[in-house]
Amino acid sequence: MSNEDPDARADAERMFALMQSQRRSTQSRLMRGYAVLLVVWAAAWAIGFSALWFGRDIGGVDLLSAPVAWIVFGVCMVTAIVWSIVTGVRSGAGIRGRSRYQGMLYGWSWTISMVGAWLLLVGLQRAGLPAHLAALLYPGMFVLIVGVLYLAGGALWRAPVQYALGIVMIAVVVVATFAGAPYHYLVYAIAGPVAMLVVAVLLVRGLLPVEPRRDQADD
Repeated sequence: MSNEDPDARADAERMFALMQSQRRSTQSRLMRGYAVLLVVWAAAWAIGFSALWFGRDIGGVDLLSAPVAWIVFGVCMVTAIVWSIVTGVRSGAGIRGRSRYQGMLYGWSWTISMVGAWLLLVGLQRAGLPAHLAALLYPGMFVLIVGVLYLAGGALWRAPVQYALGIVMIAVVVVATFAGAPYHYLVYAIAGPVAMLVVAVLLVRGLLPVEPRRDQADD
């Protein structure tokens, strides 16, 4: 005959149900956060790279002046990067309970990488980097860094969606570079956003995991 207290068992079951409910709520919040992040990046790429496409010389006619096109592109990228930093830090703390210090270092890695890449490109231009190569290298460098940072963040917090996003970005930058100028702008403006939106839809529908299964995670 069992000596188990029925009240204690009921309390344990209620606690377990509460924990499961909180976990599902957290999972849903993370899914929405990553989906919004993907939509933000898709919009940034579509608007920013479309501006660069229309800002080039087309038969002697500029549909959009080059300086304005680059300003639009810069604003779009900075907005998406800032959104990514906030999302990355929050998701890192939420998924694995890592320290705030670790999240802060990851967030600062975005700023350090972007500033370093910009200074490198400025130095290359001062050294005589041809304009046609600069047109390929400038967007390619920044998109590649974003992809690598997403790979690092996905590996750090074992977030499959974040890691997949990094793979998508790196794949697109490779295809765009092989396409060459000025068609690389179209690759960035079309292929990148489409891939991101597909991942966002799969994520919202629950067909992609935000985090690894608990039995695969370390304590």
